[in-house]
Amino acid sequence: MVELNKVYNYFDDGKINKSRRLFVTITDIIPFDKIDKQILSLWKKDVENCYWLYAKTTDFFIKGNLQISKNNIQEVFFVRTINDNNCGWFSIGCWAGRLDVDGSLINSL
Repeated sequence: MVELNKVYNYFDDGKINKSRRLFVTITDIIPFDKIDKQILSLWKKDVENCYWLYAKTTDFFIKGNLQISKNNIQEVFFVRTINDNNCGWFSIGCWAGRLDVDGSLINSL
């Protein structure tokens, strides 16, 4: 599981290459039953539209601050994917990308 306040590698759109690498700092781990209605609605929409990626259930939402540039930080929420062993955690909404929880993605480059 991820750790609060730790910085992880993030790969925009799930594409594992250096040009798509950004950094995300984990700010909260929110149980499913504690997530706000707006994020829950966004998750449900993304599960329906991207049924091949997002799992139909998730136990937690991982909240983080994604550093797009020095002065541009976006809040993101990660949820479980269908194949937890393959992708693990992928963010929902506009800044959809893959979270490198164990460092294996960056090591594969």
